[in-house]
Order: sequence, then C-alpha cells, then structure tokens
Amino acid sequence: MTALKSTLLATAALMALGACTTVADPAGAGTNVTAPPAKGALTSAMDAAGGEAALAKVKELYWTGTATVTAAGKTSKQEVITVVRPDGQWARTSSWASGAASKTSRTLQVERGKAWDVNRQAWNPLPEAQSTNENQQYGLYSFMLLTPLKAAGAKTDEQPAAADGTRIVKAQLATGQAADLKVDAAGKLVGAMMTVRDPAGGADIAQTVAFSGEVESNGVKWPKRITVTQNGAPVYDLEIATFEAAPAHTPRPMTQSMQYEAGQNNAGDENAG
Repeated sequence: MTALKSTLLATAALMALGACTTVADPAGAGTNVTAPPAKGALTSAMDAAGGEAALAKVKELYWTGTATVTAAGKTSKQEVITVVRPDGQWARTSSWASGAASKTSRTLQVERGKAWDVNRQAWNPLPEAQSTNENQQYGLYSFMLLTPLKAAGAKTDEQPAAADGTRIVKAQLATGQAADLKVDAAGKLVGAMMTVRDPAGGADIAQTVAFSGEVESNGVKWPKRITVTQNGAPVYDLEIATFEAAPAHTPRPMTQSMQYEAGQNNAGDENAG
C-alpha cells in the first residue's frame, strides 16, 4: 500500500468518525459508542410545553384576557373569554369593549367548519368565506397544543435547523389545515406561519403568529401573549390573564347569560363538541 493511499484511507476514517457524536464506553473498555440523536423539533416543543402526557389529557382550553384589535384602520381594545375544544373542532369567544359592561358582549362560535355570530338569542350563520376563516383561526390552537399533530391523518415534516438553531415543522392537522411551526434553539414553540381565507372572499392571506411569555395549568404551558399579523400588518394582539387546560369539557355559560331554546341543536348547545 502506498503512503498516499494510506493517508487517504486514514482521512476518510476520521471523517466518518467525525460524522457521529461519540461518548466514552461506560464499561471503560476504551471504545466509543454512538450517542442517541438529538430530539426532534416536535418532541422538543412538547417537552417545553409540559410534556406529551400532560398535553394529551387536554380536552378543553379556556382563557380570559385583553386583545388589541386592528381592523379597517382602527384599533380597539376588547375583553375576551375563549373556550376551545380541539377534539370536537368546537370553539367560542365572547368579547366586549374594554370599559363596557360584559352584558354587551357578542359571541362568535365555530363548529366543524361552520360559524355563527351570536347576539342574545339570535344565531346568525356567517358567510362561507368568513366561516372558513374563523375555523382556520381557531385551528391555530390545535397546532399550538401539538398533540393533535400525533393524531391519525395528521402530518409533520421537520426541516433542518437554521443558522440560529431555530427549526421549522411543516405541519398538517387531520382536518387538512396546514401551518409552518417555528421552534427556537431551546426547543420552545415561538411562532406559526399559515395561509388563511380572506373573510371578504378575496385572495388568501399570509398570516404570521408570534408566541411569548408563559401561563400554566395542570402541567401545560401556554403562551401568555399571542400576536397575529396578516400580510405584514398587525391585526390581533392577545394578552392572557387567566388560563385553564382542562381534562374534560366544562359547562361555561355565555357572558350574555343566553338561555338556550329547545331544539337549538349543537349550534346552540354550549356543551356541544
């Protein structure tokens, strides 16, 4: 064997070893063993959010808070109460102007692709484009809960880490809704990018969501602040005051103390979903 050939073989062997992370043999035999691979982005994000076991127990998300809403060139502040039941594709938000009485609230409810604007005892179905948009907005919380991405029919595709250590998970729920989830170098979910339907029926909208801060319930960690921009412009900035990750559905009457009528069906049943 020539000296040149020996050198090339030795270099190749070193490169092969360098591709693996090794640790000392615990038995002290003087050999190396391959270390386990780093956790995937989705697993890391679940761990940072309290762990898959805690997340999997969640049947209902509930929070109160204050939202800054920007629409039609105007900005307003609203008090909000939101209930989300990801397993039933059901959610509801009651909101009213900050400083006003809660009895003035209006409610938006979505369920399995449909949506209603609720004003006292009037349930007004929303137009198709607006219903789709609202269901996509509430679908965001299923992405944030992460465990729905483990369900049958859901898909994930983890991308290589960027230079700053952040990773993108291309995710799709069993419903078909897709989003790119951003996980930081520490393994925490910090953002989401998605395309949503224009509620007015125009071109689809590029929506970016940023998560910051933390609230906790039953071992589940949730962002305290959720900031939404659309096509680069601010539209919704929520600051959560109270948060509950519940293991079961809980009766939660609407703020307007609406009385449900017999035969109202699931759209009017606050225990639906």
